[in-house]
Amino acid sequence: RNDKKIISYLSSIDNVSIEQKEELLTKLRAQLYRYLINGDFDSTKQLYDTYSSTSGTSSFFEKILTPVMYQIGNMWAENQLGIADEHVASNIANTLVKMVGSKYTNVPKKKKIIICVPEGEEHNLGANILETHFCSIGHRVYNLTPTEPHDSIVNFIESTKPDSVIVSITLVDNIRPGQRLVKKISDRTEVPIFVGGQALK
Repeated sequence: RNDKKIISYLSSIDNVSIEQKEELLTKLRAQLYRYLINGDFDSTKQLYDTYSSTSGTSSFFEKILTPVMYQIGNMWAENQLGIADEHVASNIANTLVKMVGSKYTNVPKKKKIIICVPEGEEHNLGANILETHFCSIGHRVYNLTPTEPHDSIVNFIESTKPDSVIVSITLVDNIRPGQRLVKKISDRTEVPIFVGGQALK
């Protein structure tokens, strides 16, 4: 009953009840949490490969990886995890996301999207997940994370002329710098801007 392949398959089919599906997802999240905290990249990738083969990469990011990273971040903020544990988990997750994203370098490109963070924001896992997702569906992505000066970001936007800009904010302390970045972008361009991230929850 705890076999990863069976859990992954059952979580992907529609006739499993919502309660059963959530129970299965909870088990997978618990497994991923253990792998990330222990720095076990091989098991992390195996779990991703198994789950994504039936449910897709986007589902893995949305239903498995993101909730686990939020859990780890919250535990660190509440002093239930050390900074070293958080860094190990984040580095394993980032390595996986970058590896997954490398599969999509030759996909034909539809739109140009810039992903950035405000000055002071060093977290970029969310941005890397977005990059991989957008590349997987055929967009060209310019990932300007982690942090760089706002003027550099705006200059790049003006020269690249993207179809949209996404600003990712993880820490609440970076909301005000995020507001300043959005104002700078909107003062100098007409590109649509989307803002999201853990800080806005």
